Amino acid sequence: MNEDVGKKWIKQALHDLEMAEKNVAIKGYDIAAFLAHQSVEKLLKSIYAFEGKKIPKIHYIDELGKGLKIDKNILDEVIDLTSDYIFSRYPDVGDQVPFEEYTENMAIIRVNKAKKIFKALKERYKDEEIENNG
Repeated sequence: MNEDVGKKWIKQALHDLEMAEKNVAIKGYDIAAFLAHQSVEKLLKSIYAFEGKKIPKIHYIDELGKGLKIDKNILDEVIDLTSDYIFSRYPDVGDQVPFEEYTENMAIIRVNKAKKIFKALKERYKDEEIENNG
């Protein structure tokens, strides 16, 4: 992989994280949780690209994190977001449909976990916007 591919992945990851935050504000809590997961998935895939590794074609962010040998404390945060890929999208997984299951607090927790993961891994990815805007 190369740096150009990594930049595309991180750019989309940051957009997904921004959209996750915006969905909390408009009470799209299930969407916020899903996008928090997606942002971390794309962040991890950007790191694979930046580090010259083949990007796995999976959605299991826990497996992506293990493959990158990320710190256990951060991996625990990643693991906490893993189930949202399925749970936030499919109405036959929980007792109710996803949008009825998620609360504002649940969504905020997930977005904050994603932000924590981005911050913890910032040395492993590159983005001009981040570097220029802090």
